[in-house]
Amino acid sequence: MPTLALLCLSALSPFAVPLTGAQRRYLRAHAGRLTSEKLLPRALVLDPAAGSLGEIEDALSTRELVRCKLGAAKKKAEARLMATELATRLDAEVAQVIGHTCLLYRQSPQRIIELPPE
Repeated sequence: MPTLALLCLSALSPFAVPLTGAQRRYLRAHAGRLTSEKLLPRALVLDPAAGSLGEIEDALSTRELVRCKLGAAKKKAEARLMATELATRLDAEVAQVIGHTCLLYRQSPQRIIELPPE
């Protein structure tokens, strides 16, 4: 139940932008290009409730897109829940979850990544 309450709070944030399917697809492709150029920030998350979120917060502020390895998740279903909780704590959106890895996006005031229209 606490996760559900956190999700409701995330919707009230001015920075949380609900993503459409086309925007998620664009972000996945953009992350692939950044990965090949070694420009996509990566982070290891062992506990989303811990104070290690500062590194991810900085990466989201400067790059808007970050790939996180969810080390504490034992099952893939846990990884999806953990990614949602992490996104809620950071006022971000989950663009993708594959296995134990998630891709987070948060729009900054500078709008570094130009998303396709809804």
